[in-house]
Amino acid sequence: MLTEAVPAVQVAPGAAVSPTADDILCTALDVGEGLLKNGATVHRTEDTVERICRAFGAVHVEVFCIPSLILAAVRMEDGAYSSQNRRIHASANHFYRLDRFNTVSRRLCSGEITIAQAQEEMRAIKRSDAYPTWMQYLGSLLGSGAFSIFFGGSLLDAISAALIGCLIAGIKQFLPRNVNPLSSTLVCAFTAGALSMLLTWAGLANNYDKVMIGTIMLLIPGMSFGTSLRDMLGGDIMAGMLQFLAAILLAAIIAFGYVIAIFLFQPLL
Repeated sequence: MLTEAVPAVQVAPGAAVSPTADDILCTALDVGEGLLKNGATVHRTEDTVERICRAFGAVHVEVFCIPSLILAAVRMEDGAYSSQNRRIHASANHFYRLDRFNTVSRRLCSGEITIAQAQEEMRAIKRSDAYPTWMQYLGSLLGSGAFSIFFGGSLLDAISAALIGCLIAGIKQFLPRNVNPLSSTLVCAFTAGALSMLLTWAGLANNYDKVMIGTIMLLIPGMSFGTSLRDMLGGDIMAGMLQFLAAILLAAIIAFGYVIAIFLFQPLL
């Protein structure tokens, strides 16, 4: 028995097409992923994803987030349902991007922009950078030198620490992005420790320990540790514990890199 073909629905040019549940949840997760990757807490990420979905008519939203994963499901008023997830491989503290993603979420919730416009803005945010490369080098140079003096180093110690800090910034810039963060941190820690010892041996620094103190401050995961405590105090125990363990492991890797450098180059002094 032959059935009559159903003609395709024609959409008039310029006519507004309502976003589907998949589109809404995908956009909400794009914003949530941008927030989490750039330093937001898990509670803020979950709240943002839920607010965006409800702003577009969702009647039920479930969001679960840990530092490496976002799970979300949404049900619309007409019964349409969508469930999606996002794997977060790496995150860092980029507050310039964090602020811009937060602005996108607020404009979406207030209806100022459409989903398509939000996607375009988010692509621009991912391509943006808060500071030029030279300013990042300058910040590392000034930060490591200043910390060396703060902890009792001499002017020569500060100059040596500043030069090593500048080199650490360069290593972070030129290492491939697919390198494991722990491996790159180990390389930076060992390089900083070795150069601190060598510069002291060459007479360009007075105290290698003061030089090391200045350079190590560029690597210490202080904000990650603080964020993990904030998550745990806010009730996100699992997310906080995971981030706490990651910060402790990173600190151990940093110490290991410096210990190897001291062990290898101590005989020179």
